[in-house]
Amino acid sequence: MQSAAQQISIKKFGPPDVLALERAAVREAGADELKIKVKYSGINFADLQMRLGFYPDAPPKPFVPGYEVAGHVEQVGPGVEGFRVGDPVIAGTYFGGYASEVTLPARQVFRLPESLTLEQGAALPVAFFTAQLALFEMGRVRRGDRVLIECATGGVGTLAVQMARHTGAEVVGLTSTASKKGYIEGLGARALTQSEFESDASVRDFDFILNASGGRAVRAQLDRLGMTGRMVCMGLNSGVKDGKRSFLRMGYAALTTPRFGVFELMNKNAGVFGLNALHVLRDPQWSEKLTKSLDKATGMQLDPHVSKVFAADRAAEAHEFIATRKALGKVLLAWS
Repeated sequence: MQSAAQQISIKKFGPPDVLALERAAVREAGADELKIKVKYSGINFADLQMRLGFYPDAPPKPFVPGYEVAGHVEQVGPGVEGFRVGDPVIAGTYFGGYASEVTLPARQVFRLPESLTLEQGAALPVAFFTAQLALFEMGRVRRGDRVLIECATGGVGTLAVQMARHTGAEVVGLTSTASKKGYIEGLGARALTQSEFESDASVRDFDFILNASGGRAVRAQLDRLGMTGRMVCMGLNSGVKDGKRSFLRMGYAALTTPRFGVFELMNKNAGVFGLNALHVLRDPQWSEKLTKSLDKATGMQLDPHVSKVFAADRAAEAHEFIATRKALGKVLLAWS
């Protein structure tokens, strides 16, 4: 059987107004599945890139974007244990998250930590798992390390700063505008604008750098690593500006992202990692490992800050809000 719901689909690439709200059928929960009545859907920068046609992992059009939701269990499928109808949950969706109801494998669904609201829960999965992979699986950040978070005011960056600080690292966070520096400082980090960082060569010798922009910034930041420093690159955000589709800008960002040789890194005594969290989460063993790590979120007393919540029928405005760099933390869609 199927039930009626709402979803937001991408039928063609382009500006925010290509996001189409429509009715959709939702499967009933099958074996080892849960059906969730969604309250909030999380928006990630990757959603903007796939809307523009610059996201290689996106499925063929038309498709429903969205990687994470929060809501309540509506139906428990055969073979599922540990969940009951009405339980508050968060879930990773691997596309399809912009919907008022979703049916998912139970292994992708997690109980909402008691310390968090549903709003905060919707802001947690992608940001936490990405930060966990970058900081601790790849970067091996430890107490006393000097850490640079380039995307410090976004969803991932907000949690990455908090998680690194909880570990005892000294953190510098970057932002595009001076007006956001106070937000970063409120997270316990030193705040610099991108231009301040680029012009001050004394800000260096980092043990770990989280890079989201790609392009020329990768080379420039590599030169700021200390001995045995590690950099994790997780995006190409410099290829998108103000949410506009530009093959020229994206091509330039891709071409200026450096290709490293082994000997160069040997001479620098540094490491550069590439991270695609979606690919990691699709691996059953890694998915289980990261699910267990979610318990750390409560112990760290993380605050997955929600910048703004838009009604689902205002998804275009939500994308515009992120694209014009107005967000501090996570932006969500709310389903009535």
